[in-house]
Amino acid sequence: MSRSTILFRPIIRSQPISLLQIRHASSSSSSSSSSSPLSSTSSSSASPLAAQLEPPSATSSRASTSSTQLPLTWPNYLNLRKQRRLWSSITTIPTTFAGLFIGGGYFASLETDPSQLIMGIEAMYVYGGATLGCMALGYLAGPTLGSSLFSLTHSSISRGNNSPLEIMDREFFNRIKRNRADPRFQSAQNIIPDFYGEKITSLSTYRRWLRDQAVYKRKAMHGVPAEDL
Repeated sequence: MSRSTILFRPIIRSQPISLLQIRHASSSSSSSSSSSPLSSTSSSSASPLAAQLEPPSATSSRASTSSTQLPLTWPNYLNLRKQRRLWSSITTIPTTFAGLFIGGGYFASLETDPSQLIMGIEAMYVYGGATLGCMALGYLAGPTLGSSLFSLTHSSISRGNNSPLEIMDREFFNRIKRNRADPRFQSAQNIIPDFYGEKITSLSTYRRWLRDQAVYKRKAMHGVPAEDL
């Protein structure tokens, strides 16, 4: 009897330990099984995130390649644009005076009869108005003549349908159209500053133009009165 009790006691003591070990093993297996779908979902969700992070580099590389495909650099183009505008302004002066002298000389040589009226107006006033009209035509013809002379002197970049200067003009005006303020906000008292970007002659003036457009957009969207703009 004493031997049986001695042998039976360790069995009773070892039973709860084995149950605890079984419970711990079952809980660890359940936790590992529950963590496995999380790891699978995290690994599966990492692939779309990696795919989403790839397009910006691709777009930036495409943007860099598109910028390198331009035939001229922006400082060089803005300098040429400034020269072309200067040529147009300079040639306007002689064409204006040429229109004035040609029209005035022609109408001054005509014989006038004070008794005869032209559409109910004296001939002297009609001839004077026609002379001013000739001067206005010379003023309008000046920029066209100046740009034509500029094209002749810079034929390597301004000849042809898709000349480098024409491509840069198209790209420049596309940027102006994309970055300027919405014309629906402007009025007679609230005009968008430099709507066509005519005052842009360098990169610094282009940055200043961007800041002016941003300020105008911000004030227009927040309902600032026209006199404060």
